[in-house]
Amino acid sequence: MAIVFNQPQTIKELLTQSLTIPEYQRPYKWQPKHVNQLIDDIFNHRTKPCYRLGTVVLHQGKDSVNGEEKSALNIVDGQQRLLTLTLLCTILDEAEKSISSTLLEHEFKSSVSIENLKNNAQIIFERVASLPATEKQDLLNFVLTKCELIQVTLDDLSEAFQFFDSQNARGKALAPHDLLKAYHLREMMDSTEQAERLHHVSLWEQGVNPDDDSANLHTIMGEFLFRMRRWIDGDYGIQFSRHNIDVFKGINLDSTQYAYVDAMLALDYAIETFNADPARKWDKQTKSYPFQVDQVMINGKRFFEYIQHYMTIHSSIFIGKDARLASFVEEHTKYNGSNRKGDSYVRNLFLCAVMYYYDKFGDVELDKAAQICYRWAYFLRLDLQRIGMESVDNHAKTRRGLFRAISKAVHPQQVLNYQPPYIESPNFDNAKDVKDSIEKMKSGSVNERN
Repeated sequence: MAIVFNQPQTIKELLTQSLTIPEYQRPYKWQPKHVNQLIDDIFNHRTKPCYRLGTVVLHQGKDSVNGEEKSALNIVDGQQRLLTLTLLCTILDEAEKSISSTLLEHEFKSSVSIENLKNNAQIIFERVASLPATEKQDLLNFVLTKCELIQVTLDDLSEAFQFFDSQNARGKALAPHDLLKAYHLREMMDSTEQAERLHHVSLWEQGVNPDDDSANLHTIMGEFLFRMRRWIDGDYGIQFSRHNIDVFKGINLDSTQYAYVDAMLALDYAIETFNADPARKWDKQTKSYPFQVDQVMINGKRFFEYIQHYMTIHSSIFIGKDARLASFVEEHTKYNGSNRKGDSYVRNLFLCAVMYYYDKFGDVELDKAAQICYRWAYFLRLDLQRIGMESVDNHAKTRRGLFRAISKAVHPQQVLNYQPPYIESPNFDNAKDVKDSIEKMKSGSVNERN
């Protein structure tokens, strides 16, 4: 591993280095409890000759300043703690203003980071406001000269992330979407401009905390795309975690030369060429990559576009009163008992099946296909008294299931011809409304009404 430095560093030694927060970093998300815990730890150990605060992982790279490249230490792991320590030292040093750090010059673009920095600065200020000036100075000296972090600096970004992952495995794990964001941004480094990378990061962070009623990025990836990609393959799809993020990793078109990639490369080139045509400045028309949910993942910017594409599809079908199937979902998935955990699993199965059909055939016969999806998914509600995610998973990935039928279908009618299982007289009545809905769909009365 290309480690160029691995030594304890005081906070003063760290903050005086040329530290930068790279664009692939997640926002600053520390909450009051994390800040208070750090301050409590410092107060409790301030009589010690040395206090170790953990590890920071840095990548020794280049940073462009006014068109000139300069050496920089990009923070791979430790951003949250370093920013909080910078806030603490700056507030303790309010009178002298002798603290200087490149982190104080960083321009934060994420509203999440900005809000948390403001809130946490206020918390720190209130915690130390009552301290006498001499005690503030003593505390500042302790933090700067007695508190340490193990600085691990690597000259290869991939190696830095591998080291970070190994460190992270021993502590609190990052969310899988954070790991994927970093992975695909690394894949973009040699093929895209910084502005394009920042654009995708901005959309990504908006997806993490959307401003409207849309499902957030965690939900779309973990409860829809991950499950669909796995179920289509007849594989486990219960829980999306850092251990199965390979589901969202694929090929880099710039470096892969397999025969099956040629068609993808040609399509990618055609899209890029069309959108780069000067005529687009006149007609304002652009074309998006024609994604399919179960396709081989294209690393880099296409991954980010893929996620945004399916967030948009999910909203257009299900979210808001004007969504394509809003009334159907409202009428048939909300009933007495629909708030039970098992029923929410079945609802998700139904929505995933509809989304997969729409991904393949669009609006064609969508209303009828939604009925097939409903009858197939909600069969579980008639068949089982208690429903766990394992039951849903088994139903979804079976070879005779609807996902396999949609996968094999060439025309919508092949999906509409699918015969979901049915129970005429269930042994128990967990959801009478569900049985009534299915009966109406089987008799065709829903067809007539819709």
